[in-house]
Amino acid sequence: MTRVLVIAPHPDDEVIGCGGSIAKLAQSGAEVTVVIVIRRERGLADREVGDEEFAAETTDACRVLGVKRCITLDEPSRDFAADRRLHLAVVKVLREVRPDRVYLPHRDDGDVEHRAVHRLGLESLWMAESDFFEEAGPPAPPPSLVLGYEVWAPLGEAQYTEDVTDQIELKVEAMRCYRSQLRHAAWDEAVRGLASYRAVTSAGHGHSEAFEVIRMAGARP
Repeated sequence: MTRVLVIAPHPDDEVIGCGGSIAKLAQSGAEVTVVIVIRRERGLADREVGDEEFAAETTDACRVLGVKRCITLDEPSRDFAADRRLHLAVVKVLREVRPDRVYLPHRDDGDVEHRAVHRLGLESLWMAESDFFEEAGPPAPPPSLVLGYEVWAPLGEAQYTEDVTDQIELKVEAMRCYRSQLRHAAWDEAVRGLASYRAVTSAGHGHSEAFEVIRMAGARP
């Protein structure tokens, strides 16, 4: 059975970045775990939204995509700092899940917290594979594939695309589970449009997700 770990900076990044791939992998029998690092920052439109409703949005989105387990680390927005404590929290998940495939934000994403989580993911991967940091459990084997997904800034040059034509409606449905986010912007339309653009420019039709290849076949980045 394929084990997959998705590291998302914020709630909904997992859907925007690789929701179709998550659904496709889950449909094929893969076991998918999602880690959301940073808690939602409240805006003026969120005054009436309770913490339980925010949490339910993520739970509902993961259910739609077929995610087996979702872990929230609840780090503060804008005061986010990847210290040893946080690294060890991610390392512990990596050593528990022992993923064959990992997804994280691509290195040049336009959001500063997305870039910070990209670095957090890479450093945690190295730590999880090393003989050190025993407090986080025994070392994990390196995943065979690590991919960087796009959210706030599209990739300048996509190195890999995944056909998610059969999963696009699930991706859009999962995005619509983030009801509070849709009050800020039409992200459900955005995920469909980006997937259509990626497919047209790669295969000529359908819907695709694009990725940066960070590691393949166990090679270190």
